[in-house]
Amino acid sequence: MAGWGYTDEHDGTSGEQPRFTTLVNNVCHEIGAFQLQSSCWFQAKTAQTTVSGNLFYNGPRAGINFNDGFGGGNVVKDNVIFNQCRQSGDHGPINSWDRQLYWTDVRDGPSKPGWNPAFSHVHGNVIIANYGGSQGFDNDDGSSWYDIHDNVIYGEGLKQDYGGEQVTLSMPWQKNSCGWGRALWVVAW
Repeated sequence: MAGWGYTDEHDGTSGEQPRFTTLVNNVCHEIGAFQLQSSCWFQAKTAQTTVSGNLFYNGPRAGINFNDGFGGGNVVKDNVIFNQCRQSGDHGPINSWDRQLYWTDVRDGPSKPGWNPAFSHVHGNVIIANYGGSQGFDNDDGSSWYDIHDNVIYGEGLKQDYGGEQVTLSMPWQKNSCGWGRALWVVAW
């Protein structure tokens, strides 16, 4: 499943992007036989997506892959994701990039477009970072504007790499190389 929109270079105010896409109660597994490095959900130049109540397992790359931070406003909740990254190993079952700023009206409406996306919320998920998954959620390459909280993660937890500003983290429980324990509340601004 994928969402892919269009912008005029960095300007995304035309509305030619998937918005308010809803993926609910799907089972996705055994993908990647014909399209290597695929994900159960991939989005690029897409905003305000809800991914909820899904079971994603046995995939070649991340179960959920946000190609860019266009617009934000996504909700990822109540999913179970495991056995991902079976053909790769530098990210996690949820992966995000954010290599370019986009001028959008998603955060504050059409009368006040701007460079900052709306926060995306990731909560209530069970994420197992096994196989090549080195983090439960890999906020990579400047990926920002995520509110990640109240997930159960087995593996090395979370990564904010090459930026990661405006990421709020609060995890009740996670398993890492030191054992099960309460995770730290981290706010990076």
